[in-house]
Amino acid sequence: MIVVKSMKKLLLACILCVALVHLASFVTHCEETAKLRVHFRDIHGNKLPKEAIRRLHCRDLSDEPCPARTYVHDGYATIVLPNKPVQVCALVKLSDFGEVTIYADGHGKGYSRPGDIDFIEEAAATRLIRVENAVKQAECEGVHLTREFKEKLAQSKKAPPYKSLALTLAAGEELALARARHRINKMGTHREGFYFGCNSFGHPARGPEYDRRFKEIFNFGIAHLYLSHYAPAERVRNFDRTDLEVEWLHSMGMGIKLCPPFYLASSVTPEWLKNKGYSQVRRAAHELVKEVCARYAGRVQFCEIVNEAHDYSNSLRLKPEELTNLAKVCSRAAREGDPNVQRIINCCHLWGEYAAKPAKLGPPKRSPYAYLRDCIKYGVEFEIIGLQMYYPEYDLFEIDRLLDRYAKLGKPIHITEMGCSSAPGIDPNGQRKKASAGWHGDWTEDMQADWVEAIYTLCYSKPYIKAICWWDLADAVSFWPYGGLLRADCSPKPAYIRLKALLEKWGFVGS
Repeated sequence: MIVVKSMKKLLLACILCVALVHLASFVTHCEETAKLRVHFRDIHGNKLPKEAIRRLHCRDLSDEPCPARTYVHDGYATIVLPNKPVQVCALVKLSDFGEVTIYADGHGKGYSRPGDIDFIEEAAATRLIRVENAVKQAECEGVHLTREFKEKLAQSKKAPPYKSLALTLAAGEELALARARHRINKMGTHREGFYFGCNSFGHPARGPEYDRRFKEIFNFGIAHLYLSHYAPAERVRNFDRTDLEVEWLHSMGMGIKLCPPFYLASSVTPEWLKNKGYSQVRRAAHELVKEVCARYAGRVQFCEIVNEAHDYSNSLRLKPEELTNLAKVCSRAAREGDPNVQRIINCCHLWGEYAAKPAKLGPPKRSPYAYLRDCIKYGVEFEIIGLQMYYPEYDLFEIDRLLDRYAKLGKPIHITEMGCSSAPGIDPNGQRKKASAGWHGDWTEDMQADWVEAIYTLCYSKPYIKAICWWDLADAVSFWPYGGLLRADCSPKPAYIRLKALLEKWGFVGS
């Protein structure tokens, strides 16, 4: 009798397993058939080769990256639709504008049903709607829009998709800058307490001309403080370089930031910290951040308590909840070391495209925005959101939208690192070797100057942004390829001259 009952239970279990397998197969089949085919054609109607369809990814309607399987072919891409409406984004080169990331959002409703779309047609419609909505906001703000701008927008409505998109991309940037200049004029140009800064890593090795140029336009400096340098062994400390930079900046009366005492990028994570359990990592983070903040208390106003910890720079392979908890540990440690230090959580890759790739194992990666939101929800105490703005392959209009989105988190913002190239191709002396896609064509010194003037104007106009920092001042050892405001010999590029003129206009440096 017992054997018979056992056999029945085994038979029922087998039937249930088979049913679950068939159900899973059915669900997978349904998911795989819910596909959106996105067609990519050039201006002449020819299929784009798959190599030209770059950085294709999906975002939800709140602009968060949305994991979705994508398959790219010559002339089209297939997207397995997730269970929510999505926008489709891709990096596209337009001969009349440049190479930038553009959006197609289905007239604001997203894409949730299988079908076919033409990406450029959809993107042109999306951009036009977004610019027209921004025009309404600008008019409410009292921004004067020129006749030429209005004619350009009217022309875009009648133009074929590629031309329309180029016109509205240009119009969107013009509109973003018009609104920014209007805000600056209303606030009276000079903003008391605003910081214009740069990392001070070139002092003193780059010589007196570097020091002179640094002091000429900046009132804020970032001192070198990476784990592998100041804590090369668990019980060894070497603060010589940091002490030197802090003393130099302090002697000029500049604002100072420590950057960053606990940063888990593979390039700066010391061997002694690797392969430790999370409880040991927590303890090490607390000790180090507290020690650093106590050492420089009274001389340093800001500290990046964690950097790029949004599932991105994570050489220790910590879990998402551990990374969030680590921010709280570092926050408390910084406050224990210095009761007055302003704590910054710094983020990179601000659109979070990496989080749009479906995870092979474990939970989906978090975007910087989702990470910051989790930190706030978890009760991590910090004063400032730090955002890195290396030329991101998005136009000024989309950068404007992104900044306002981060402002909704309710914290002041520092642009902690910023850069763009002044020449195309490979920089043999740069930490990052190859320049990114050109903004309005291949990078030149004049185009770098244009972007510098535009991005500083945009950021300075935002009341919630309190600091803008370039990274690095001079070529030859810069992080971003050809990214210095000075050439390798410390002679000024047009970008340096243009920025100095802006700061004179805003009352921050003498003419």
